[in-house]
Amino acid sequence: MTTLLTTALSLSLALMPALILTVPDGYNIAGITVFLLSLAHLRLNKPTTLTFSTKEKFLLASLILLPFIVALDVFFRDLRLRYLDYYLRFILVIPIFLALRQTKVNLTPFIIGIMAGAIGSGIFATYQFVYINPTDVHGHIMKINFGNISLLLGMMSFAGLLLLNEVRFKKIMLIVSLLAFVMGFSASILSGTRGAWLSLPFFIALFFIISPITKNFKALSITALLIILFVTYTSNDHFKIRLNSAYNNANSYFDGNSQAINTSTGLRLEMWKAAWKIFREQPIFGIGSGRYLKILENKIKSGDAPKMHLFDHPHSEPLYILVSLGVCGFFAYLFLYISTSYYFYSSLIQSSTNTIKYLSTLGLMVVGSFFIFGLTNYSFGHQIMIIFFALVVASMAGILKNLELDENTY
Repeated sequence: MTTLLTTALSLSLALMPALILTVPDGYNIAGITVFLLSLAHLRLNKPTTLTFSTKEKFLLASLILLPFIVALDVFFRDLRLRYLDYYLRFILVIPIFLALRQTKVNLTPFIIGIMAGAIGSGIFATYQFVYINPTDVHGHIMKINFGNISLLLGMMSFAGLLLLNEVRFKKIMLIVSLLAFVMGFSASILSGTRGAWLSLPFFIALFFIISPITKNFKALSITALLIILFVTYTSNDHFKIRLNSAYNNANSYFDGNSQAINTSTGLRLEMWKAAWKIFREQPIFGIGSGRYLKILENKIKSGDAPKMHLFDHPHSEPLYILVSLGVCGFFAYLFLYISTSYYFYSSLIQSSTNTIKYLSTLGLMVVGSFFIFGLTNYSFGHQIMIIFFALVVASMAGILKNLELDENTY
């Protein structure tokens, strides 16, 4: 029974990356499946010890602290429970971490799921771009989230090259990894999600830091990458227009052109300015979850903010956390990112196998990219994003710890 359950748990790890972009409610299917299998495994195989390392304690504390702060905000301000709903996912993935921490799962389904998800996103994006609407490529989810996750899956697929020496079919692994990378990257370009492209320097820097190749080859690779980006810019009108519009709109805004406020870039800048004003009025505990829109409307009516298209968040996760939960909530938010980064970075620098290095790199990619995605969008305000982040981080952290514990027994 235990062997069967472990096999099912291994297979379930492929679901989130494989289904999230191309299957309606795929992320819910994946999340519920992994969660239930993890509970079943814990029920059947109760942990003999719950002694945690320092990095595990930080990880678990970070998964609990932010939901706890939001819960206090909801309770003391008598707010709707829906504002706590999404953040509870951070606590719900703890059983997944605990189950995978004590279970030796097969990593192959997870790797295949990542590549399948990236390739699927590219196929879906191409279909929607060519046959449906070239300005609204979004898979089955919101456009911005589609562009963000498709790029991340493409980059995670590229990281599969770290495992080339661990697999039997090296040529197949090389081809599929590169194909998945191209498809995921292409899906992001076709979606036109510029916020995702801000993460490219981070991905490039991470790859070159961890790569074992020589300095000369790294320099050659950087040159080749810059050429690829330049060719993409000059040959792809969609990519070129999206980048040019962001640059031109920003210039117009800072030159004082009032019309620039109505552009995507100008609107974000105005929302950020207004959000900062609101934060300064209640900096310690914030104004409360869900109150941003109402207060912004009041500021527009009073003339403290210019007229603008209204959203229920300022399209910046750090700013929204500051406004809603104040410095206390922002500390919990940063603690989540710092603790998860520390967890994977410590595993990376101490890695003794390519598998540990691979998982550590994936963890840093997910954490780093999500922080960057949040700079121009409220990622944790979308169920699909918070479930993907929480489940993938908890899963990889649990698998990593199991591998590290297994190494220390020899």
